[in-house]
Amino acid sequence: MTEKQEMLILAIRSFVAEHGYAPTVREVAEILGIGHGTAQRALEDLARTGRIEKKERVARGYRIRGV
Repeated sequence: MTEKQEMLILAIRSFVAEHGYAPTVREVAEILGIGHGTAQRALEDLARTGRIEKKERVARGYRIRGV
């Protein structure tokens, strides 16, 4: 896993720990200081490789596996 992917997973974990629910793609982009499309692609890549799960058609549908 790349350093950027690790940062993304850490950002999701931290957000969930603080708020009790998953961040939106826009919130992930803001946290990491990247564009919305870049955040979307990064999340999709992690979901495709099985590092995170994605519920379809749900705004806060990304979840770290095993958490």
